[in-house]
Amino acid sequence: MEIKNSVISLLRSSTFLQRLKPCFSCIIACLLSCFTVHAQDPVFSQFYLSPLQLNPALSGLSEDPRFSANYRNQYAGFSNAYTTYALSYDQFFPSKNAGLGGWLLSDDAGDGILKTLKAAAIFSYQLRVRDQLFIKTGIEVGVVQSTLNWNRLIFGDQIDDYTGTISPGGIPFPTEETAPDRNKVVYPDIGIGMVAYGGDLYAGLSVRHLNRPDPDFLSINNELSPRIPMKWTIHGGGSWPLFSGLFSRNLDLSFSPSVIFVRQGPFNQVNGGISIDAEMISFGVFYRVSSGNSEALIGSIGFRTNQIRIGYSFDYTVSGFPLSGGTHEIGIVYHLDDGDTESRYNDCLNIFR
Repeated sequence: MEIKNSVISLLRSSTFLQRLKPCFSCIIACLLSCFTVHAQDPVFSQFYLSPLQLNPALSGLSEDPRFSANYRNQYAGFSNAYTTYALSYDQFFPSKNAGLGGWLLSDDAGDGILKTLKAAAIFSYQLRVRDQLFIKTGIEVGVVQSTLNWNRLIFGDQIDDYTGTISPGGIPFPTEETAPDRNKVVYPDIGIGMVAYGGDLYAGLSVRHLNRPDPDFLSINNELSPRIPMKWTIHGGGSWPLFSGLFSRNLDLSFSPSVIFVRQGPFNQVNGGISIDAEMISFGVFYRVSSGNSEALIGSIGFRTNQIRIGYSFDYTVSGFPLSGGTHEIGIVYHLDDGDTESRYNDCLNIFR
């Protein structure tokens, strides 16, 4: 998230962005790498369809085995500037008051020039404080692999003011930059989280990159190595009935406002809005602000049955970032059972189920 905000700030002020659009993927990956990579943390707009990425304490919200898949294409106006895929599983075991989960995430920057693959396992525990007040805690242990395709990078000394990155003879301009000794790094990654909920309200806190992992490709000076800063996420929301039996006895409407605050290094992000559920159909409107600047207006629509839930969202860029093309996101959640056991749940965390 930190580097993405840095790149966006740079491109907003660029006067020749239109001319460089064909080679944007390579340029953005070069800016992302620069061998001072601080973080590459995707943030899903449909956070309710990817709860394990939001907070490990949200693992095990259902007694039925639950599987989810997420896809995000950020800045679709460019050639695969950022594409993210995620798969996850989680389940709650009442006899142990515990939840288990795991997820895989693949994040590609610059049409695959910089690839990040993460696999993580999660254990969560639920504690009843009193009556309907519960606290869930979670711990996440994962391993991350980052791969850089050096040969596809484009540096400043390869860009001509008039011809771009290709010489008049049709040959790419060479660079004087020195390739790193390795193009792949692997490191452990640890996170924790907590969620308190009861009745109509919930609030949570998660901390990722507790061990401050080192994704440096050069490893020239360990003291100057750009370790990933911890990512702090505070989120909360609720769920209330809007109408009951509207137009028919079986149509109930409810609304679920939510807010998420994320801070990583010097950058921060706030995402707030509301989701309205009308039985099998849901609608959502959210607004995202990054480091004090308005970034995107997010609209979503979803469909659900007892076993499956499908959602689509579109981020309309309002930050003045030209040519972005917005962001498309699709999420699918599938309950292995028929979903009958979910009828016992009627609380503020239904938005995540």
